[in-house]
Amino acid sequence: MIDDTLLDAEERMDRAIEHAKEEFAAIRTGRANAAMFSKIIIDYYGSPTP
Repeated sequence: MIDDTLLDAEERMDRAIEHAKEEFAAIRTGRANAAMFSKIIIDYYGSPTP
């Protein structure tokens, strides 16, 4: 039971870290960076396209 709880907590922490990395990649620092545009969605012939 403890092992299941630890595995679940580890998976959740890994997802939180990945989410934080994605968010930090979009921060503007004064230099051009392709990651700044990763969250822009355009309607391209009726389907949303990043």
